[in-house]
Amino acid sequence: MKKSILKTPAFRYIFEVIVIVFSVTLSFYIQDVLNKREKIELKNESLNGVLADLNEDLEGFNGAQKYLANRIKISEEFLSGQISNEYINQILSTYGFLGIDSNYKSLVSTGAIEFVNDKLLIKELTSYYEINYSVLKDLSEQYRHFYLDIFDFITSKYPIESMNKISLVDDLLDQGSTSFKYNKKTLLKLNQDFEIKNHVYSIKRIIIFYIRFYQQAIERNKKLTTLIENELNK
Repeated sequence: MKKSILKTPAFRYIFEVIVIVFSVTLSFYIQDVLNKREKIELKNESLNGVLADLNEDLEGFNGAQKYLANRIKISEEFLSGQISNEYINQILSTYGFLGIDSNYKSLVSTGAIEFVNDKLLIKELTSYYEINYSVLKDLSEQYRHFYLDIFDFITSKYPIESMNKISLVDDLLDQGSTSFKYNKKTLLKLNQDFEIKNHVYSIKRIIIFYIRFYQQAIERNKKLTTLIENELNK
């Protein structure tokens, strides 16, 4: 009798190879599915974190707008002839940019951003964190540059009359102001110094740009919040 092909060594070898290939393929498929599921979960987790960051940004940016608008008001009043220690101390200060992007960086570094379905969301995320943030950081540095210029000029040319003593409790600050105090005669000279006025004009100008870009960032922030909420609800 002829030997059944099913019992031949060649068939068993081929069958075993097929089983191994199938098992390996299935294993890779399952692992791929699990990896995608993990990435999607990571994407959702990161996007929820981005939502929280955006909310903090929004509060901070709205506060920055109000603070900087007050700086413009003080600058205009100083340039119109009004002068006080409060005005000078407000002018002798700066305002840094404080954005929160840790969850966005996590979204990008882990590759989870690739699993975002809405391509517009990816575009807006990139624009917000790479463009808006970059411009605001740059304007913050420019503002700091102008602040340092006027600070160096005034403190080198005009005598400070006094500064409040600082109260320390167990070597920790308890209370006290960092404001400088100038006498009335010095304040009048400050207000009549054309170089100082030029510095104030420059500061006012950069603050106007600063506010405008905060406004753009706020609008994109609100748009991003809506896009992320839609992505998470899919």
